[in-house]
Amino acid sequence: MAARIISFVQPAPVGTVPVAIIYQPGNAGSEAEASDMERALLHGGTFGRVTFRSRRVPVADLGQMSGARAAFVTSGIRSYQADVAAAASAQAILTITSDTSCVSAGRCVVGITEGSKTQIVVSREAARRNHIRFGSAFLMLVKEI
Repeated sequence: MAARIISFVQPAPVGTVPVAIIYQPGNAGSEAEASDMERALLHGGTFGRVTFRSRRVPVADLGQMSGARAAFVTSGIRSYQADVAAAASAQAILTITSDTSCVSAGRCVVGITEGSKTQIVVSREAARRNHIRFGSAFLMLVKEI
């Protein structure tokens, strides 16, 4: 689901899209979520005219995000969310997370919660700051805060 969100960014990306997976080495939850995202991108890494190329980026070395169009932010790095937001904003990177507190704080652009019903929340503030625009069809399907 998270990878599909990238296809709704305007203008729509095409070709190979570099994606960073921000995680904290040594944090079991963060590492597990990073592995899950890598598997999801490997098995479903092509959507329409986009192919994703992922790389893990340790939260202590956010300079490695350089060149990424999107970043998946694992939920185990709450104390680093402001640093991730600043690095992503400086490079106009779409940030996606399962930690909705990051979106509520205006630090991540998109939050996804899955359960009996998938909910997608978009931070207008973070999207504006990161220069991210979504198509109107997408925005009708999500909750903006």
